[in-house]
Amino acid sequence: MQLRSIILYSKSGEKRVLEFRLGALNIVTGTSQTGKSALLDIVDFCMGRDEVTLPIGPISRTVAWYAALFQLADTRVFVARKAPAPGRKSVTNAMLELGSDLEPLDFDQLRVNADSATVREQLGRRIGIGDTAVDTRSSGPLTAHLGHAALLCLQNQDEVSHRRWLFHRQAEDGIRTALRTTLPYFLGAVGEDQAAKQQQLAAARRALRRAQGELKAAEDLNRDVDVSLQSLLREAEARGLLTETADVIADRAGAIAALRAAAATAPYTTTARDEEQRSRELELQQLRDQLRRNLREIADQRQLLAEQERQENGFTSAVGRGVSRLGAVQLAGAEPLHDLETCPACGSRMEEADSPVEGMLATLSDLRGQLDAVRTARPNRERALRVLEEETGRVRQQLRGVEGALSTLAEAEDRQRNLQSRAEEQAYARGRIDAYLAQVDQAGPGGDLQRLRSQLALAQRVVEGLEAELDPQELEDRLSHSLNYLSSDMTQWADRLKLEHGRRHVRLDLKRLTVVTDSDDGVAELMRIGSGKNWVGYHLVTHLALHQYFVAHHRPVPRMLMLDQPTQPYYPSDVAKRSGRLEALARDEDREAVRRLFQLMHEVVTGLNGGFQMIVSDHANLPEAWFQDCVRYNWRDGEALIPQEWIDQHAGPATS
Repeated sequence: MQLRSIILYSKSGEKRVLEFRLGALNIVTGTSQTGKSALLDIVDFCMGRDEVTLPIGPISRTVAWYAALFQLADTRVFVARKAPAPGRKSVTNAMLELGSDLEPLDFDQLRVNADSATVREQLGRRIGIGDTAVDTRSSGPLTAHLGHAALLCLQNQDEVSHRRWLFHRQAEDGIRTALRTTLPYFLGAVGEDQAAKQQQLAAARRALRRAQGELKAAEDLNRDVDVSLQSLLREAEARGLLTETADVIADRAGAIAALRAAAATAPYTTTARDEEQRSRELELQQLRDQLRRNLREIADQRQLLAEQERQENGFTSAVGRGVSRLGAVQLAGAEPLHDLETCPACGSRMEEADSPVEGMLATLSDLRGQLDAVRTARPNRERALRVLEEETGRVRQQLRGVEGALSTLAEAEDRQRNLQSRAEEQAYARGRIDAYLAQVDQAGPGGDLQRLRSQLALAQRVVEGLEAELDPQELEDRLSHSLNYLSSDMTQWADRLKLEHGRRHVRLDLKRLTVVTDSDDGVAELMRIGSGKNWVGYHLVTHLALHQYFVAHHRPVPRMLMLDQPTQPYYPSDVAKRSGRLEALARDEDREAVRRLFQLMHEVVTGLNGGFQMIVSDHANLPEAWFQDCVRYNWRDGEALIPQEWIDQHAGPATS
């Protein structure tokens, strides 16, 4: 797959077509800010990338659609992507057309009929990628597609001279894993069906482990079966599931038959408490509580009567003493025998006169009346006490009857619970017997063991066969061969470009995704080799070696490589960038280094006889005839990617 043309469609419908030679070195030279770098972003976008990396400015203000026309071995593919709406950073919709003589379409023919995934799938399938799944070991199979191959075909100006990142978008999350996983596939070290066989091997290993576990369980079961059968027989006997004692069962067959009969024994049934019984128990509990309340009320009444009796006894005793003292007054008669204000004993005068005799007699009569009233009430109280005693006896007898009935019901409930527990124990024992007999049936006395051993042997043969096909050492050998093939060209070209440490063994490190070479002080990674000029050189020799390998070994990678600003370390000044001439470079060695870079590109592309295309955007504009023959566009003196009339027509503030 190579690039025939890049097409831009303005918002007013104009079309700008940039054509490129197939199988040749195509150079787009020019000054800064003429749109050279946008060419790579457009191709990346048209190869199915969702994220939009095109710059904001004249191109975003004027262009409505971006398109690319790709040449495949037997057809052409036209891919168009609509410019994102303001504020959008990604786009998935696309247009895809195929045809043997297809040319860039007109603006009014553009329409969305696919998405970015379809573009990657269709282009990838037509260059031979298909639905190839590559095993990532840790995260499972990863399906290789055109997007992974594109990482090997593009180098923007920030990447081509980077000391850490060797490949396109290598700094992004997930891209490093994708590169490490898919590069062995694109190099041919991993077969097309490698991932499928890896999945088959994983499934075969699971089946092997399962067969090993089943056989071990069956052997253990067969070895301990007699002991386990006797233990289950004892348990069944204890639970009342055997019709005979376990001691009379001697052989394995008899034990199994007895246990089958025990497991088939009808479960012990228990009768649930009916509603009438529960209602009766509730009534008895309520009656018991009422009788206890009655006893407490009777006891309170008896206590009250006893308190009354105690108070009456005290009152009677006090009144009796008063009656005894006043009883002598009756001997004096009705008239007083002395002066009421004179003490009859000593004759002295008293402050208060004594009561008249008739008053004391009246008091005596009143006291005697009170004593008679108390004596009259006593028989009634005694009768009330006898009634309460009789009522207490009757209630207590009734309470004993109720509590006896409740105790009987509680005993019946306990027996019911015991029976339920026994039924549960029997059910548990039957379940254990059923489970064990099922294992015995699976293991068998010997025939099933042989079957399991045969299954295990078959599973082992399947695993061994797949392991032989997926020999990791063989994979490592194929990958080492591919990397050594690359290393030969990389070392030769690094020496030709006079790169630092370039005469030693230069090679690609797939684990670290960088270039390493030998030095007097040990192995040197790219990041530890100084100067941007060396970094550009090592990027160039690595990608040229990869693409020469892809072409020679017919690998499913687009036959194109786009580089943006590979000579930027040599053109530091704006004056040098504007002219692009070698004379603008101050040092002779820089002029020679730039010439060597482009000569190497030209010779590699030419040597592949049309099988490889390079598109380089750069400031350099060498005077050599072969270089000028490769220049497709020279954007100086007002020439640029976006025509000035487009800019004038759509003048206004930049939109994102």
